[in-house]
Amino acid sequence: MVFGTRPEIIKLGPVYRQLEARRDVSVEAFWTGQHVDLADGLLELFGIHVTHTASDVMSQPGLSEKLGRMLELLGRRIRERDYHSIIVQGDTLSAMAGAVAGFLHRVPVAHVEAGLRTFDLEAPWPEEYSRRVIGVGASLHFPPTRAARDNLLQEGASPKSVHVTGNTVVDAIEYVRARVAEGYRPINPAIASLPAGKKLILVTGHRRENFGEPFRRVLTALRILSEDGDKHLVFPVHPNPAVREAVSACLGKSESLQLIDPLRYTDFVYLLARAWTVVTDSGGIQEEAPSFGIPVVITREATERPEVVEAGFGHLVGSDLERIVGTVRELTKGVRPTRIRAPSPFGDGQAARRIASILLKDKSLQSERLPAPAIPLLVDGPQAGAV
Repeated sequence: MVFGTRPEIIKLGPVYRQLEARRDVSVEAFWTGQHVDLADGLLELFGIHVTHTASDVMSQPGLSEKLGRMLELLGRRIRERDYHSIIVQGDTLSAMAGAVAGFLHRVPVAHVEAGLRTFDLEAPWPEEYSRRVIGVGASLHFPPTRAARDNLLQEGASPKSVHVTGNTVVDAIEYVRARVAEGYRPINPAIASLPAGKKLILVTGHRRENFGEPFRRVLTALRILSEDGDKHLVFPVHPNPAVREAVSACLGKSESLQLIDPLRYTDFVYLLARAWTVVTDSGGIQEEAPSFGIPVVITREATERPEVVEAGFGHLVGSDLERIVGTVRELTKGVRPTRIRAPSPFGDGQAARRIASILLKDKSLQSERLPAPAIPLLVDGPQAGAV
């Protein structure tokens, strides 16, 4: 199992747990270290034991050098062992390195969260390129939705290699939700006492294609929203220096706009469950928010997760200042937060079980439930704070 970022731990964690529980399976975890700070506490949360660490990858000067170093280390490890499969997830540099190394050494590659596409290599960059590369060489594709499956089939993947499983992030949310139920105390004191009577807005932003003027427009919109008086924005700021520099330059100190360091995942889920809406360019949060019925304001020009928009959860606004402000105000104009009473378009929380069943050819692991269809229905929901 090859991974190196926070989202990969979250989404591969349930798969790791399913495989590790088997006495006839040995799981080795290769950690590339793309997100060292952002991964704090996550490996322990999912019980992942890292067996191989690429400690010097992030010291390489550029993406090509980082990729080259990953391939060198992965190739060395693969030559030492007789692996049944190499499992990668999503569209990161680590995932592409794992897939390329597996393909070149003729080890079957299983791709979790396969088939996502925007059909624009610039958005997101370089992730759209990475996932297409993985898709060409993977032996097993685990698309989270039927739309992702259709993308793979249209690109020529063998139907026998494509299995719709739902998204493992739903499994992860269900696993963590039980740990942030009533009585949970956040680890980060910055969110332990949120202001009473304010409408909580959770914000994230880090996409490379938004750097520069688009990101400045998003930040200006946040500043305007923070001046409304009825909202409290919490922004865990990504450690990328370009993100931090822009945030520092565009956002001053404000009691209604709280800039904090990245959160541990349990704290993030605690905060997400209490949000009125989320403003984000993250792909993962587009998948996580529907599990809580929370609408998402997507600050990107395109999304590889069109299901979130089609199901009524997502609002694609790009970096348009007026659209961001107007959409957030519309979603927070009531006295209670809107909760979308519809199944998550990303499945039923049994994706990891299905993936393990297919990998191990063990039908006893299969769940009878299938990924839930999306039936959008907007209604007023419970008070913020319900988990």
